[in-house]
Amino acid sequence: MLRRPPQFGKVYAILRRELPFSPTEKVVTVVEKDNSQWSELVTDVMHPQVLFTALATTRAAAGGLDNQYKIDHDLNLQLARAAKEKGCETIVLVSSAGAHPDSRFGYMKMKGEIERDVIALNFKHTIILRPGPLLGERTKSKQSGFGGNLTAALGTRVYRSILQSWLGYPVYGDEVGKVGVHLSLNSSEKNKVQFVSSKDILDIADSLR
Repeated sequence: MLRRPPQFGKVYAILRRELPFSPTEKVVTVVEKDNSQWSELVTDVMHPQVLFTALATTRAAAGGLDNQYKIDHDLNLQLARAAKEKGCETIVLVSSAGAHPDSRFGYMKMKGEIERDVIALNFKHTIILRPGPLLGERTKSKQSGFGGNLTAALGTRVYRSILQSWLGYPVYGDEVGKVGVHLSLNSSEKNKVQFVSSKDILDIADSLR
């Protein structure tokens, strides 16, 4: 999305490091290594209309589930609150397949709690994307060892095949982004809260080709 921003006048990207490519003039990058300051960077000048957030880390990179929660849950929520205070009406949150606040599994419970708390902020439109295994290039900090690499390898093999349901409908990150943008620009008054499964993401991405 940052390489070729769609139908937005400006895209503000809050980042820990510079982008690995030169964005178009539509993209304004705001680099701040200390992510605890990010919510303060959402200003009136930005006049945010849509917030896209896919903030996440791995338990290994964070040093435990408690630290992962501070990024995946707390930071997402801080940014959502800051954007809403500045007049943002639509939020697109990238969550995960299987997310549920009552899950027995720590990761799925955390993702479910993010969804619950973002919905409670009462945006005009809340779009929650629940992708299955994510395919495509990942930064070193997002790699999750042998298990993650194995899932990615298997996911690539079954991608859009008759076996894809066995692995939770693997999807590429750029497909998730394109679908999020499309839904944010075509949201309906009837869909105040919209959950989008990995299968739905694949179907919508296919229709956008």
